[in-house]
Amino acid sequence: MSKPSPPEQAGMQRIFISYRRGDSQWVAGRLADTLGDYFGDKRVFRDVEGIAGGADFGEVIRHTLGSADAVVVLIGPEWLEARDADGRRRLDDADDWVAHEVSAALEAGVPVYPVLVEGTPMPRAEELPESLRALARFNAISISDSRWREDVARLAKIIALDIPSATARQLQRVNLLVSTALFVAMALTLSVVLGNLLEASSELSGSDGRPQWRVGQLFESVSNPLSVADEGRCVNPPARWFAPLGKGWAGLIFLVVVPASALLFVFAPHVEASRRRYFLAAAWSGAIGTFGAFMLFKPLCEEYEAIVLFYLAMLVATLMLVLMGLSGFREK
Repeated sequence: MSKPSPPEQAGMQRIFISYRRGDSQWVAGRLADTLGDYFGDKRVFRDVEGIAGGADFGEVIRHTLGSADAVVVLIGPEWLEARDADGRRRLDDADDWVAHEVSAALEAGVPVYPVLVEGTPMPRAEELPESLRALARFNAISISDSRWREDVARLAKIIALDIPSATARQLQRVNLLVSTALFVAMALTLSVVLGNLLEASSELSGSDGRPQWRVGQLFESVSNPLSVADEGRCVNPPARWFAPLGKGWAGLIFLVVVPASALLFVFAPHVEASRRRYFLAAAWSGAIGTFGAFMLFKPLCEEYEAIVLFYLAMLVATLMLVLMGLSGFREK
């Protein structure tokens, strides 16, 4: 076995398929392709042709298994009892590739998944060499040609408990991207509002530094917010300090909500069915909230547009984050 190519991407978790060529080579190739579709082609690998002349066999095996995060051990009808030309069992041979691969994985503590091909029974501990007896403690999974899709899907889901699938990693990235963008937009907008309110409140303070305005002023200034004068101006405009930000800042959150909602709609089919309703609810909350907020511009007088937009944006973004959390971004 030659030295495998290094991972294309640092930190990439990889799955190694161990098999005996005369026993389950066709299964190994087909399984590599199927798992590659699920986890990503560059994350599934198996042995290649031979070991370069003069290479240290043990070192090559350690390097190969050292880059793996999970090992699938294919056990076919001849895996246990395959023999060499002299009639000796190959598993007992000190130079047997398969024995070295499995023992190296067991010693390294890498998750091992025994896969039984076409009804092959799981070897008992007493049937295995000393270095491989720990293999008998792992739960085996059966696969067959007649149930290939179902069996391999079950295997992939079990492996995904240790190594996330390509879809799971995409959902994790979407979760991180959307959550971070919403939090940043909310934090920036809120900081502008608080800063402007503090500045306005200092201007309304008396000579002794204490605020001279009352909560009642709020209602005195906004007693008829929807009464619209000519050209969209308010009949009873709000006090200057009551509109603490412009429409540009007020709409920042919705500039994030719109693409975030679109992303959620795109990835919703990949979410677990029982949690998908929360995922879709988050997407629809963003879409309907954005539409509703801008529809309010028609009846709302100009001086109140920014503050109403701000409150609605904060409400919509918070609702989206809560619903996204309930969905858990679990793949189906």
